[in-house]
Amino acid sequence: MSGMFRNLSTIGLPLSGRPSELIELALSFGFDSMDIDIVDFQQQAEVYGVEHARRLMVSARLKSGLIHLPIDLGGDDAAFEHELSLLPKRLEVAQAAEVTRAAATVAPVSPEHSFKDFFELHRRRLDTLGDLLAKHGIMLGLALQPETEAAAGGGSQFIATHEALIGLVAVAHPSVGAIIDSWALHVTGEGPDVIAKVPKGRIVEVRLCDAPREVRGVDLHANQRLLPGDTGVIGSAAVLTHARDAGFEGPVTPWADRSALAGRGREKIVRLAGDRMEAAWREAGLPIVPRWFMPVAKEGGSTFGEPVVAGAE
Repeated sequence: MSGMFRNLSTIGLPLSGRPSELIELALSFGFDSMDIDIVDFQQQAEVYGVEHARRLMVSARLKSGLIHLPIDLGGDDAAFEHELSLLPKRLEVAQAAEVTRAAATVAPVSPEHSFKDFFELHRRRLDTLGDLLAKHGIMLGLALQPETEAAAGGGSQFIATHEALIGLVAVAHPSVGAIIDSWALHVTGEGPDVIAKVPKGRIVEVRLCDAPREVRGVDLHANQRLLPGDTGVIGSAAVLTHARDAGFEGPVTPWADRSALAGRGREKIVRLAGDRMEAAWREAGLPIVPRWFMPVAKEGGSTFGEPVVAGAE
């Protein structure tokens, strides 16, 4: 699948449910791929084998989206080394599941290091991670925490803008890239033209969302992140257009805080996210690929033989 494609993440849209339920919802509402919970997937693969763990995704013709690396890039040495020691087996499983992308988040401040020292610490650790990921054909995308509250604990300012993130990516391992987040662009006041500054081939994922009206970007809190298209404050089409012009081919993921989804059942959330993604696709002039599979998720029945109960988080 070339070009950009719509990806469903149960982290981006906090959802719970059996894999069969979530996969059917993804298929029903226009998604082409799904993120994989690598810790859970590894456990399933060790008990039943990778092919058994993958069977629903394969039968549904859903691509594997991203895995979210359980690793703290800025943590203390002992914690980082421990988390790193667990990665080889996880990455072997991820490679077997045809995963080619991973995500990790960069801290906006360092409580104990200067900017220079923290930058160098990240560069060294990303070199180590990059070598490991490259052996498994996986690219790591770095995401931001741009909100002022994320830096509330104090310390030296580190990386909270795409401009700063791109500076880190530019000197990092070739298997390390950037995650473009429309929320972060809005919070920091950066325009989507910054996307063109990402080194070629180093955009790993694009995240789309929206924000409430009448709140300045700099004053936003993480729990105010809305589904794309909720208010129109953050324009998704412009981000998609700039990503396309930058040559990005990969997953585009709707992202919203749990509080913004409260009161909506799981099916309604995925249906609405799918509709909003298609609307953004059309506004950006991107091609809509005809779906091979068009079930309608209903309470009490599932394509994969298990009940789907809307809102049963």
